[in-house]
Amino acid sequence: MHEKEPGVAKSLCIAAVITGVLMLFILVIILAFSAGRGNSESLYDKDDPILELDVDTFGPAIYGSKKAHFVEFYSSWCGACIGYAPTFKKFAKQLEKWTPIVQVTVVNCADDKNMPLCREHSVNSYPSLRYFKYNSATKDDGMKYSGDKYDINKLAHDIAGLAQADAQKQNPESWPTFLPLSDASTLEDVFKSLGTTPYLAVIVQDSPSVIAWSNLINYYGNNGLKVAYVGQKHQIASKFFSDEGVHALLFSNGNAEPMWKSSSPIEKWMDVQEKIEELIGDKIAAKSPTIQPMNAAPVIAAPSNPLNNQYEVQLVDLKSAMSYMLYKEIPRREEIRDEPLAALKQWMHTLKKYAPGTTPMRRLFFRLDEWVQLRSVVTANEWLAQVDEIQQSLGNPLPKEITWMACAGSKPNLRGYTCGLWTLAHSITVEAYKQEKHNTAFKPVIDVLEPFRAFIFHFLSCSECAQNFTKEAEKNQLHLVTRAEDVYAWLWRVHNFVNKRLSGSLTDDPSFKKQQFPPKSLCPDCYDLNGEIDEAKALPFVFKYYSNIKTDPSETLPGYKVVEYKEGKTQSAGQRHLNPKFQIHAGKVDQLEANEKVKNVLDASPQRTWQDIDGYDNIPEGSRSHYYFIWLSLIGVALIVVYCKYRKNRSKFWKTFYYQNDFKLCPWSSSPVKQNIV
Repeated sequence: MHEKEPGVAKSLCIAAVITGVLMLFILVIILAFSAGRGNSESLYDKDDPILELDVDTFGPAIYGSKKAHFVEFYSSWCGACIGYAPTFKKFAKQLEKWTPIVQVTVVNCADDKNMPLCREHSVNSYPSLRYFKYNSATKDDGMKYSGDKYDINKLAHDIAGLAQADAQKQNPESWPTFLPLSDASTLEDVFKSLGTTPYLAVIVQDSPSVIAWSNLINYYGNNGLKVAYVGQKHQIASKFFSDEGVHALLFSNGNAEPMWKSSSPIEKWMDVQEKIEELIGDKIAAKSPTIQPMNAAPVIAAPSNPLNNQYEVQLVDLKSAMSYMLYKEIPRREEIRDEPLAALKQWMHTLKKYAPGTTPMRRLFFRLDEWVQLRSVVTANEWLAQVDEIQQSLGNPLPKEITWMACAGSKPNLRGYTCGLWTLAHSITVEAYKQEKHNTAFKPVIDVLEPFRAFIFHFLSCSECAQNFTKEAEKNQLHLVTRAEDVYAWLWRVHNFVNKRLSGSLTDDPSFKKQQFPPKSLCPDCYDLNGEIDEAKALPFVFKYYSNIKTDPSETLPGYKVVEYKEGKTQSAGQRHLNPKFQIHAGKVDQLEANEKVKNVLDASPQRTWQDIDGYDNIPEGSRSHYYFIWLSLIGVALIVVYCKYRKNRSKFWKTFYYQNDFKLCPWSSSPVKQNIV
């Protein structure tokens, strides 16, 4: 029995080691998955012929590359980006064969790790398209595309034009020359140059020959087909076409009679490709280039919580909206100045007065407003540093980690910030009415609504959403709002118009459909017999609803537990809460900030006031330093004399002299008592 124990122990040790290794391996896989996943869901998947990059892979892929890159900077929560994704996917599919020359690429700026990259490239709105030339070296080589991004045919033509210009300047070895056939070239000359290539396509187009360039790129490197092009006055064009316009011919090598000749002018480069694929596609088929995903990772949709009411005004949603606004949306650009800065100042001033939330949250905006009003230019780094400094001084009232409750969508890129921003705006308008309903000087447009519109226009990264909101403001006559109660009523009406327009669109969350507020499930009395909203009943409901900010149940209120003991046994226990300033809408912050300033001044540099003694205040300012020097000199001399006397009194000789001669340091001091010295 004892002889088997070493073997058993050895087996147990081996099993323990194997188990530990497996657990370590699983942990590494989980961490790698978590790191790769990021904070937001991509709008594109592995089946799309699109290269998705991030802050780590962007530089190695773009800079120094022997191909050009056409990059979409997008935000996965942006409604315009969600709506544009199908169009961009179709565009990328059409340009799939262009990959050796031009790579279609995307970057998700909603991912926290990519924010520095997007800020570096001054991506102020989404979606934003950039063309990075062959052998790009810096961010400055990225050219912003300002054309119609929804016209994917023209988009392809424009990219072909950019690539052609790039080729003329840099003459890349691995690119086509983009040069037309010489005027002296004949079909026989071109056939001789083909070698064993079985087919030839000739496109007739004067410069800019974007349809020809597009097909040059599309079929470059294909061993079964060569694409060439000529101007409309070329002898090949004159032989086959008498009318003007873009035309195309398809030949088999050595046969002067075309297999296909366009019967009418061509408007799209895809028309040529489709005809070629129809006639000889199976004979010239080439394997599509494989796009290797860089830092690809599976994405899991965030589960929705059916227990959360999508309309609730949750404090955690307000906090997350404020945090995302301060840390992500505002510092997207490297520098804020001019109109955007003016809009930012107005919005911060509105938040200073009417921001919902706890006292520390509102003190944060109070201090931000005071700081930003004095600035003529604000950089992203300065803004972030100031927000962090104020956050730390107030105990970090806003979270760095974004969490959505009532605004959570069925996917990470649905609802979220836009829902939180709407909720914040409604809460602000309601709070403004509470404070100003009896104030005749209150101007709803100037004090609240226009600052919000201007902030959305300049700082909402979803550019189309921002532009649409300005259109809604004009359509709903923002400038005519004058009554105090209309400050929240106007925004409520506009939000319902927006929900009606976007209902059923790609941005609509299938689990939380956009509908009119309040829905019948919340306020059945808010609807008349015809099923239409009755404003007279709905507006009081809206005011009350957005006044009721619910505390996030996942966060315990600031407090502490009190337990009473007697003879080692628990007698009672209870929960007590801290100062009521941590409650929502607890008091004004103006006086708190004023008191804080006084306290900081006294603590940092305590002062003492000189009194007017013997006409000191009448001494000229320039002469006071001389008086200081004289007095200090006299004090110094007196101290030296006293010290010397003290040293002498300690010596035996001086003591003898002192006791025998009744020496006194000062004439008025009393005589010392005589003592015998032993």
